Amino acid sequence: MKSSTTFQLRLSVAFGCSLLLGFTACRDRGKTVETTEKAVAGFIAPELRSNGLGSLPGAIYTSQAKSAINWQPWSRETMARAKDANRLVFAVVAMPQYPGFQTVLGTLSSNPSLVSNINQNYVPVIIDGDASREMGLLTADLCSEIKRGLQLPLFIWLTADGNPVAWIPVPAGTKDSVAELYGQSESMVGRMWTDDPAYVIKNSELDNQARYERIAQRRNVTVQSDKPAEDVLKAIRQLISLYDPYSRSFDEAGGLFPSGALDLLSTAAIHPGLTPEFRAKCLETTQELLTDLLGSAMFDPLEGGVFTSRRGNSWSLPVFNRECVGQARAAVALLNAYRATGNPWALEKALGAIRYSEKNFTTQSGLFSVGLGAEIETSAWLWSVEEIERALSAEDAAWWITITGMKGLGNLPSEVDPQREFFRNNSLAFKKSIAEMATSDPVSPAAFTTRLESVSAKLIQARQKKLGEVQLDHSAHAGATFRMVSAYASAFAATGDVGLREKAVTLLQKARQAFGQGPKLRTFATEAPAAINEGRAFLYGLALQATLDVAAITSDNSWLVWSEDLATTAAELFTDADFLKECPDSAKILDLPVTDLVMLFDDSTAGMISMAECRLAEQQRPLVSTFSQLATPLPTYATERPILHTDLLQATLARHFKVTIIAGKDLGPELKLATQRLPLRMVQRRPLTDLDEVPAGAVKVIFSNENSRLATTPGELEQAVLPLP
Repeated sequence: MKSSTTFQLRLSVAFGCSLLLGFTACRDRGKTVETTEKAVAGFIAPELRSNGLGSLPGAIYTSQAKSAINWQPWSRETMARAKDANRLVFAVVAMPQYPGFQTVLGTLSSNPSLVSNINQNYVPVIIDGDASREMGLLTADLCSEIKRGLQLPLFIWLTADGNPVAWIPVPAGTKDSVAELYGQSESMVGRMWTDDPAYVIKNSELDNQARYERIAQRRNVTVQSDKPAEDVLKAIRQLISLYDPYSRSFDEAGGLFPSGALDLLSTAAIHPGLTPEFRAKCLETTQELLTDLLGSAMFDPLEGGVFTSRRGNSWSLPVFNRECVGQARAAVALLNAYRATGNPWALEKALGAIRYSEKNFTTQSGLFSVGLGAEIETSAWLWSVEEIERALSAEDAAWWITITGMKGLGNLPSEVDPQREFFRNNSLAFKKSIAEMATSDPVSPAAFTTRLESVSAKLIQARQKKLGEVQLDHSAHAGATFRMVSAYASAFAATGDVGLREKAVTLLQKARQAFGQGPKLRTFATEAPAAINEGRAFLYGLALQATLDVAAITSDNSWLVWSEDLATTAAELFTDADFLKECPDSAKILDLPVTDLVMLFDDSTAGMISMAECRLAEQQRPLVSTFSQLATPLPTYATERPILHTDLLQATLARHFKVTIIAGKDLGPELKLATQRLPLRMVQRRPLTDLDEVPAGAVKVIFSNENSRLATTPGELEQAVLPLP
């Protein structure tokens, strides 16, 4: 899996541990049970004798529905059948955003002896770590226990009671050794189970109890900042210090496209509650980051879209995978960066990511899928000068090579390719915006555009031959859809294009109908077991964000009503005595207190819910107090590792440096539009009351220091809310 380096970097920052090779199986923690019972055959349900994925939704399941392995869904029914069969569960945790699982599972299913071993000795289960988010998060803890870097997919052997027995991550590039890796691990687990299953069951239970206590202890440690307003600024300063404009490096950023950092810094750069000096530092770093990113190979000049992670420390060599969630996140960050800097290239790239998502991830129902990338060798994505010259005319080839910075010996920096694995190969990137290149075309901008479209079409065709057929994801996915709602809303706010607002509203209406089940949410638009399909806390955070975004750009209070309903349901499902649960009890199989506090794969649930709490409180629709108390704290360690908490820092910034607007009655259409286009999350909206003393036709802006200003024109509102450093 080519993106495993991203996981390793994130995990090393999050846990601060050295990542050493290891393996665990029923580790003795001073409590063992002595037994000598041999395994006996149990009742094998008919469902276990064939592949049971059938028509389950989601890219993970559809990709394996025809596998020779008798894969079963991650469900309580499957675990009950495993108990009746007196078998261990062999589970594989994978995520659709990281396509390496396809090669691993394909290698298993193409080996007859492995297929026979798995089908005859275990109950094989596929776990979508994105849909069953608590399981995706748990992989980080499990890998940390054995001092291994987080890599997916992860092999886990479980008892039918849901207690992990043994696990091992599958490293990147292990296609030829998957059988050996499985065989070595399975031989030990299988022998233990055959010799004494009662021992395995009891000790894995004790082991999981110790794991529960350890996770709970880490969770319950009091780390809440007692001065969040000071600490959030300290954390942003620390984030700025991680960027070095001379070496063009961003320490601790890992391999992911820095959407979170870009979003936070660009938001702070135009925040009227911060000092001009502080805003200026944020703006400078935002501009430098844009300089690094916009002309890099992270943006595909052929089909558009953003590659959401990279190999090594240079943006010149991406991990060539694009999925919908990453596109939407990057688009929102780039749109906020455009608002802060006025750089039209950032806007061009953001709108390009949205168009790419529309073209590649829209389902027949008009919703969005996550997307399923193919695991293709990096070299197939790269180009030599000779390949370009074969695909294009001599004149067009010379033109393309010039505008993309290709070189005969390759354009990859030596630090990215120290072994010269990709010698004479080039990644593609435009060094200037399309608007700039079109304007400087000696013939005309129209001629440039026509030529670019013609050349791109030929190169896309040539690339498709190199890459081969790619399997598509047709499953409408709630998380991806809500992300796109927010991307449309942010694009409208940045551009004023009412067509984008209409898209946001229409998509949210469809999402509510497809993914709403009474007061609850589900991950996929079709039926599936609760452990797969029931909405997790993170999904509620995404839905709240999208709904509040649409409420802001439409001034339609009906969306606020739904957001309040979502928040109430989330409080009922995810409030524990002292932590924010990720998985509702009705969908839980493993008994572990998994909570999502760190931006490991995506934004964190803590950050999403914290921002929603802030916005709802200003709308006079506060969360249930117990839920609010879990959602709002800023942990002290966020100041030390800000790159992992940019979402929570942004929520804290909005909460403690409030900018609130109150719209008076009878606003003119231009001023009303201006209020709807204000930054969606930095500027809070408050309903009008008689005590606010806002004249008709005016907007009152209230700052965190209780100072206020009245605006009666769009220009006055912009001056009050969006002062540039």
